[in-house]
Amino acid sequence: MTSDSAEQHAAVRRVIWLTLGLNIAVAASKILYGIFANALSIRADGFHSTTDAVNNIAALVVLRMAYQPPDPGHPYGHQKFEILASLGVGLVLLAMAYDVAREAAGRLLTNAELPHIDSRAFAVLVTTLAVNIFVARYEKQQGERLKSSFLLSDASHTRADVLVTCAVMFAAVVIRLGFPIADLIAAVLVATFIAWAGIKVLRQNIGYVADAAQLETDHIEELVVAVPGVASTHKIRTRGVPGSIYVDLHIQIAPHLDVVQAHRVTHWVIDAIKKGIEGVTDVTVHTEPARPDQRWPPLPWEHDDEQNAGRT
Repeated sequence: MTSDSAEQHAAVRRVIWLTLGLNIAVAASKILYGIFANALSIRADGFHSTTDAVNNIAALVVLRMAYQPPDPGHPYGHQKFEILASLGVGLVLLAMAYDVAREAAGRLLTNAELPHIDSRAFAVLVTTLAVNIFVARYEKQQGERLKSSFLLSDASHTRADVLVTCAVMFAAVVIRLGFPIADLIAAVLVATFIAWAGIKVLRQNIGYVADAAQLETDHIEELVVAVPGVASTHKIRTRGVPGSIYVDLHIQIAPHLDVVQAHRVTHWVIDAIKKGIEGVTDVTVHTEPARPDQRWPPLPWEHDDEQNAGRT
């Protein structure tokens, strides 16, 4: 594992350990109060919150594999293990949506006993809601900073928990007002939002697994054709995950260059892409001679030769 990769791995793990502790506290408080007050909705919300903790624990195991350096069996690295963890988050979101919808349907068909809601219910819900909002924002911020698809996916998961808690709070209010049907309406809406969040997470991460393009080719072309000796470029392809993007392309260079000079120009292209685009870790270049009618930025040694000729 490189030093940069090790630092990123350690930073992601620190975020996950912090959110794990907060998620356990949130889940435990909801479950304990739900049992005490016979509040099925709050207890179920607590069970939903345990999925965050389970995801955090799974991530701590999976991400240790994701940040291992490339080896003969995995020459491109192990970053896609993180994508697998993110896909797991998306599936858990869909399972949560199904569970909420199933419970709502069950309550519609049965005469379930209403919970005994008191002021402590709102204290628990408001406190855990504040914690979930903090966790969602913190994970999103750190996920963008660390280029971690798992943290970004888990932030979407936590935002879904925020919706669940808001629905439970709304249900608690209307239950006390004597309108329990609102509980079912809120549950259906929450299930819809959670399912949509799960679909978004799955779509994004399935794109990584399927080697979807990660960069706009126009920007890459601008960087490449500005390199001395490069006339044009084509067949630009990109793939990978945020923070570990692979680029391959063809370039057409001045046809009079020898092998050593062409090799130097090729490395200028690689350096230009890596310096110009954050997150690119590897560039593969196929070098071809330019057509006679093509033009290219002047090469440094040719410019020097022209100056020397002018002085003679």
